[in-house]
Amino acid sequence: MGSIFKPSTTVVQAPSQSSTSYDIPEYFKEIQERTLRTAENVFSQPYTAYQGQRIAQLDPSEIQAENIYKNQIIPQSGQLANIANQTFDTATAQAYANPYENQVISGALTDLGEAYGQSRKAMGAQAIGAGAFGGSRQGIENVLGQERYLDSVADTSARLRQAGFESGANRFMADRAAQLSGATTQLGALQSASQGLQAFGQSARGIEQAGLAEGYRDFIEEREYPAGQIRQMVGALSGAPIRSYGEERSGSVGTPVAGPSIFGQAAGAALAGAQFLSDIRLKKDIKLVGKSPKGIKIYNFKYLGDDKTYQGVMAHQVPQASTPNQFGYLMVDYSKLDVEFKEV
Repeated sequence: MGSIFKPSTTVVQAPSQSSTSYDIPEYFKEIQERTLRTAENVFSQPYTAYQGQRIAQLDPSEIQAENIYKNQIIPQSGQLANIANQTFDTATAQAYANPYENQVISGALTDLGEAYGQSRKAMGAQAIGAGAFGGSRQGIENVLGQERYLDSVADTSARLRQAGFESGANRFMADRAAQLSGATTQLGALQSASQGLQAFGQSARGIEQAGLAEGYRDFIEEREYPAGQIRQMVGALSGAPIRSYGEERSGSVGTPVAGPSIFGQAAGAALAGAQFLSDIRLKKDIKLVGKSPKGIKIYNFKYLGDDKTYQGVMAHQVPQASTPNQFGYLMVDYSKLDVEFKEV
């Protein structure tokens, strides 16, 4: 019975001077076949998608910071702008000047009226004492006194109104400055609170995201573990029996026969990289045609399922340049050898 790497052996005549025969020990075939069964079981498993959470949601502190910004900071900023845009116009002046006018100007005019009345009484008394009461001279004095009273009223009213306007403007500026200061202080406190919550929330979300990422990595490692173990086993198995099992001169060369479907997959993998498939298990019609300057044996051969003839090396004879691919077949990096791989 063959194995997954060497299911059967065919014999091809080597050059007349010698021939070589290779075989795989039975115990190694059992290991290979067990590896194949394990691989088939792994490959038959359906794809397992990650069902866990991968992206951390916003932390409650970040949401709270956003609410403060939208519901308090933005309105407070608008209120601050409205306060700064206030001007001491007619309506504002009236609101600030009215109390002043009612209390100060009205009182001053009342005092002037009382003084004017007392002055007229005094003038009347003087006129009676002089025997001129009701005369033309008294009439003139009354007119002059009234004019002085009206001038005093007008002058006092004007000065008091000017003073009232200036007082109102000053009180308006003081009130606006106080409002601006209070609103600015409150806005600064809100901004500090929002920034603090935002920073705390981002830190908490970062910690949660790190945990989610670690969980996802653990899932991937667990999911890929069986396939990784198979790849390690294939790497350990590939080529080892052929290189280590004894040789004998028998006039023929044992050539493994592989199914074309596996070869097609392996060849496709080889074309995707910088190396070439050179595993003896994938070749036929192998003939030794010479050696390189460094003593490496050079062969002409055909790949299974391909009638073209190529020239190159046997991978198991150049372990320094050989590596297994994902199917366990040896590939050769010819850049490490003084041999050229070519079609002949």
